[in-house]
Amino acid sequence: MEDTGTLFLWSDIPGHVSYVLIAISYWLTNIFWLRVAAVVGLALEIVYFRVAGGAMHAGIAWDVIFILINLYQLYRLVAERRALASLAEVQMLRQGVFSGFESTQLARILKTGSWRDIPAGTRLTDEGQPVRELVLLCEGGATVVAAGREVAHLRGGAFVGEMAFVTGNLASATVTTSRPTRAFVFDMSRVRALAEANDPVASDLHRVIGKDLARKLAKPA
Repeated sequence: MEDTGTLFLWSDIPGHVSYVLIAISYWLTNIFWLRVAAVVGLALEIVYFRVAGGAMHAGIAWDVIFILINLYQLYRLVAERRALASLAEVQMLRQGVFSGFESTQLARILKTGSWRDIPAGTRLTDEGQPVRELVLLCEGGATVVAAGREVAHLRGGAFVGEMAFVTGNLASATVTTSRPTRAFVFDMSRVRALAEANDPVASDLHRVIGKDLARKLAKPA
């Protein structure tokens, strides 16, 4: 009899956990975690039905339906969050040198690099060294030092490494972030591959880089 009671106790555990999770889901205000708790709770309820035995086919079938509904809604939530994140990134690019670009153009540009959070004091280029990345400062700033002399301060909307990108030469200055910076970093080889493929996005990128370079050269020393 003692063994039977122990077996009964262990077989009830999935059921208790299941109903606790389902109850918790009713209290949650975050819809994402509400649905996660519901899915886990319903899955454990199926385990409980299987362990308990008996004709539980109808209950299991309905649990499966509820799980599928919640999984679909979770998929939609994740997709919407990704879309919003992508939209925010596109908007950040559009506010600067890429203003006037279509969303489809910006989406292609996003594929040539990645976003990066750069701490203050990070060297983006070293004078006289190869430049492997083209950096677009979106938020934050950087200091430009050439021949041991500070020659400029860069803010959001400025490129770093554009001279090397255009000419293929070594870095003409050392650029260091002056504060925490949010930047979009282009992979030089990826952008040049687009240019070799005569991709229109590469032409657009060259155009905005040329404008940024001309603006910098036009500034008085």
